[in-house]
Amino acid sequence: MMRLDPFAADDAELAAVLGDEPAYRVRQLRGWLRRGVDDPAQMTDLPTGLRERLAECLAPPARVLRHSTADAGLTHKLLLEVGEPGGAEAVEAVLMLYPASGHRRARATVCVSTQAGCALGCPFCATGQAGFRRQLTVGEIVGQVTAMDRRLRDGTIAAPTNAPPDAGQRIPDHVTHVVFMGMGEPLANVEATTAAVRWLHDGEVGLGLSARSITVSTVGLLPGIAKLTELGLPITLAVSLHAPTDALRDDLVPVNRRYGLEALLAACRDHQRSTGRRMTWEYILIDGVNAQPDHAEQLARLLTRRDAPRVAHVNLIPMNPTPAVPWHAPPADQQRAFAAVLTDAGLPATIRDNRGGDIDAACGQLYADYAVGSGRVLPAAAEAWSRLPVDADGAAPGTRTGGGAV
Repeated sequence: MMRLDPFAADDAELAAVLGDEPAYRVRQLRGWLRRGVDDPAQMTDLPTGLRERLAECLAPPARVLRHSTADAGLTHKLLLEVGEPGGAEAVEAVLMLYPASGHRRARATVCVSTQAGCALGCPFCATGQAGFRRQLTVGEIVGQVTAMDRRLRDGTIAAPTNAPPDAGQRIPDHVTHVVFMGMGEPLANVEATTAAVRWLHDGEVGLGLSARSITVSTVGLLPGIAKLTELGLPITLAVSLHAPTDALRDDLVPVNRRYGLEALLAACRDHQRSTGRRMTWEYILIDGVNAQPDHAEQLARLLTRRDAPRVAHVNLIPMNPTPAVPWHAPPADQQRAFAAVLTDAGLPATIRDNRGGDIDAACGQLYADYAVGSGRVLPAAAEAWSRLPVDADGAAPGTRTGGGAV
């Protein structure tokens, strides 16, 4: 029997599951879901018999397999088992806490996964090397957010013990931002992704987050970008660019062979006109591959063209160390020089201060343990490694640690 995903269900579907119960039971059930309680056994204001029936009819709640922390308690990673027993998958979500500083408000940002694995085969990403297993449901996506939100609200995740005395007030007690930048390509699971965005934004049935506090990342799936545009919400669109030319991007982001840079820029312009939101570009810095001065100059020319979308900022991501991927980040001075070329051209550019690297929670590291354990290298990655420089000292693919980014 296919069990109902309560996060994707409308009121009529929930009422059908509730049977002859009073209409207010739907509101009670939704209230529990908003608070991160998706296990009917814990919905204490519902009758015992109803809780037992819901446990049989609703999709099973996620099981927390591991909770890891890093960055002095400011980064948390949950390894969650989702799905029916016998067909369950492990996915990872990351919470990044940013204390208030000066005029900047405190933030609690959850990075969510949308797929178990990924089919797009970007050669710098550990998740991609694990291969694709299945799509996540709406409930499995938003459940990552509510799991973190519940832990913030009940104090399970709190201010680090070595923080200043007022840090408890300076770290949010609830999730404030959500980024779709975890395992998988969000727009390859576009129906569940857009439904999750609607749930997170909805103040009646969901968390009521501002659309401007939700970011969806993509490597450039044009039909999915069009779907986001149709959604009509001013969310932030972040595009993982990673190369300034089609020739290089064909290797680093294989989907570029289908949707090239010209078509991508046009789709992003359409999205921008519809939402009024500026673009964010993500660009991983890989030593000897895409981080040379001429790459920076090519990128600046691409993004300052008259017909290019307006840019909120260019997010430069130093390569994160990930086993089984042979590339690594360029030296810090080279990273700064790359950013300077962009800022001199009038492009806001920042170098990301990667979080959670020691618990495999940084960009491109999610589910790295699986990638290593599987011993799997996707054909797209093997092809790219054979064509592009691997290391300054000529190390062969797979012989040293590299890194990745979503």
